Amino acid sequence: MADPVSAPRGGTRIPYPDPATLSAEKREVLDNFSPMLNIMRILMVAPDPFWRAQRGLGRAAVVSTSISDRHRELLVLRVAYLSDSEYELYHHLPLGRNAGLSQAQCEAMRTGDYAVLDEQERALAQFVTELVLNVTPSDETLAAMRAHFPDPQMFEIVMIVGYYMMIARVIGVSGIQCDEMAVERWGR
Repeated sequence: MADPVSAPRGGTRIPYPDPATLSAEKREVLDNFSPMLNIMRILMVAPDPFWRAQRGLGRAAVVSTSISDRHRELLVLRVAYLSDSEYELYHHLPLGRNAGLSQAQCEAMRTGDYAVLDEQERALAQFVTELVLNVTPSDETLAAMRAHFPDPQMFEIVMIVGYYMMIARVIGVSGIQCDEMAVERWGR
């Protein structure tokens, strides 16, 4: 995989939508959201009900989580590495560092060697790995997760993982390029 920070900024496989063809709701977001990330622009190709639903889930994954920012970024990085999503890595490596992850902890999300993580983070990383690769976590992995996260949080994690898996696939299909600048902090 190429270095996500210097990922190519070429054209997309699917064109961004023409603003003139968008619904009033999408045009309002396009006109009033800054910065408008390429992922947000390409998602406007989706029919309004699907666009609206993914937008709500994406917002919830950032501003309405009961898990820590650090844990969210750990799981997003693991999804991004397993999905080979340079665009997600471009944004979430800086977000992870700003959430308190060390370079070694970010690297652990790439390699799958979780020795530098604490017990709770190891359980989380293994759970994410099994969700992405196998769909169903092993009984052992599920038990480790339940020892550290109450069931509502575990299902929140499942939904965040699913959201970022979906975004990685939108990126893969569309071929969007990295933005001019990576997001470093979420505005809450």
